[in-house]
Amino acid sequence: MFIPSFPSGEKKFGRLPQKQESATKKIRSWHPSVDLYETDDTIIVEADLPGVKPVDVEVEIIGGELILLGRRIVQHGAADGRLHTMERLTGQFVRSLALPQPVNRETIEMKFSDGVLAHHYS
Repeated sequence: MFIPSFPSGEKKFGRLPQKQESATKKIRSWHPSVDLYETDDTIIVEADLPGVKPVDVEVEIIGGELILLGRRIVQHGAADGRLHTMERLTGQFVRSLALPQPVNRETIEMKFSDGVLAHHYS
């Protein structure tokens, strides 16, 4: 039988709720997955944004960084029902990515399709 040992003076479960709460907060904060790659003449940024409306996303270039910010709101089917499980993360997000080289803002192409935002810079 395994019996965990605890540092002296620490209650057996004294730190567990705090650690669990901290881990839950980290899990619950939403950061969309982003790919950044380049070809010979283009920098491409693709972000997975399922359930995000295009009007709820902003992309800015500040210095040599691309800033992606927005929000996702999940509507639940039964407003008067009880929620038993919620795994789809909601709320605001901000991503900051260092661009590998300067970009010309006049050549930006943006496409939002099937929950993926694609930005092309040359």
